[in-house]
Amino acid sequence: MGGDLGPAEIVRGCVSAARDLEGSGDLIIVGDEQAIGAELARHRDRPSCIRVQHASQVIEMCDRPSEVYRRKRDASVAVAARLVKEGEARAFISIGNTGAAMAASVYMLRPIEGIDRPAIATPLPSLTGHCVLLDAGANVDCLPRQLVDFAIMGLSYARLVQGKPNPTVGLLSNGEESSKGNALTREAHALLRQYVPEFQGNIEGRDVFTGRTDVIVCDGFDGNIVLKTAEGGIGMVLKLIKQDLMKHAWMKLLLLPLRGELRRLTARMDYRHFGGAPLLGVNGLCIVGHGRSDADAVRNAIRVARTSVDAGLVADIARSAAALHTAMPPAGAGRE
Repeated sequence: MGGDLGPAEIVRGCVSAARDLEGSGDLIIVGDEQAIGAELARHRDRPSCIRVQHASQVIEMCDRPSEVYRRKRDASVAVAARLVKEGEARAFISIGNTGAAMAASVYMLRPIEGIDRPAIATPLPSLTGHCVLLDAGANVDCLPRQLVDFAIMGLSYARLVQGKPNPTVGLLSNGEESSKGNALTREAHALLRQYVPEFQGNIEGRDVFTGRTDVIVCDGFDGNIVLKTAEGGIGMVLKLIKQDLMKHAWMKLLLLPLRGELRRLTARMDYRHFGGAPLLGVNGLCIVGHGRSDADAVRNAIRVARTSVDAGLVADIARSAAALHTAMPPAGAGRE
């Protein structure tokens, strides 16, 4: 029921994705049963694996995340998280209020043992294909050891979902030297160097899109700024390409042979291609979609969720966390 285009585009994306699910599982659309039913009625060829779970309340973008458990326990995001907790679903996807999706995941599914703070892992395009940035906004303030957690979670995602057999990790800083950065990055650098063999050192902002590393870790404040800056920059580049290459009719004729390549280039930089960002570190799978997600983005978010479930992403993170924190100080060490 959330997002700028819901429920029409969300239902359309679900119908499209469900065609690949027939025979291998159900797709549950959670929300106002009447509104969803009206949208489903527009699709005469809808797959039989779609079912609707009624939720009587809606979390608006202006609501505080705490409203999920205080006043709106029957909101669609809370009901969806409950379905995962009770084993009726293996993952849930939210296109609405990100804070509410995070709150539902943390309070309902609970963090994985050994993981102090869950993090949003956002895929980004790079010269080598794609990388993953975390945290992209779940935790504004972090402890150094939490960035180590982010690294191991990102490694699991890069390996199992993005298909990279030997992913590497970089720490976002204002310089490559280990002495650069604030107290958080300097201390995190030392821990990553000691406990994460895949750690390649600090990277600067200019390296985010070069493909120098597969996993980029930082606190949620810096990560969210990087994400929003990237979104604006990519949008500007795509608009400039369209304006400069198509401002004259004769240019359009010359570009006809390149139409396919231009489409592929645009798709590589389009957030819809990545579907959504998983919230990693909880005992279940939550995919957070962009608020402007259309049917294509919803379909891809479902694809990412299914790939993550089939690959055993949550279990892999739990194993990695257990192995790592056997040698590390206990969660919360160093707090005042």
